[in-house]
Amino acid sequence: MAPRTTQQAEEPDQMEEDEITRPSDLGFGGGGLREIEVQPVVAPRPQAPGADGQVEIRMNTTLEEFTYGNPHMHYRLEAGKIYRVPRHIAGYLDSLGYVWH
Repeated sequence: MAPRTTQQAEEPDQMEEDEITRPSDLGFGGGGLREIEVQPVVAPRPQAPGADGQVEIRMNTTLEEFTYGNPHMHYRLEAGKIYRVPRHIAGYLDSLGYVWH
């Protein structure tokens, strides 16, 4: 920190506004309210396999192209959607951190 000059000591400390602290950049000021979208939090469903050995999962990340198995099965999984997948695929996606809990 640089030493203060006498002129700086006489003036009150003032925080300089930069691009992060300007209220207009943070959505404050400018007159008017902004709307936000709120979604209710739903408790996750237990992962009990159905009669067909599949479980329901909800993705927390979009995967544009997910390939698994032999023969190769290709999936496109979108964040926020619920899918029924084989239990081993659900476990694999969960181990990678892609399943919402």
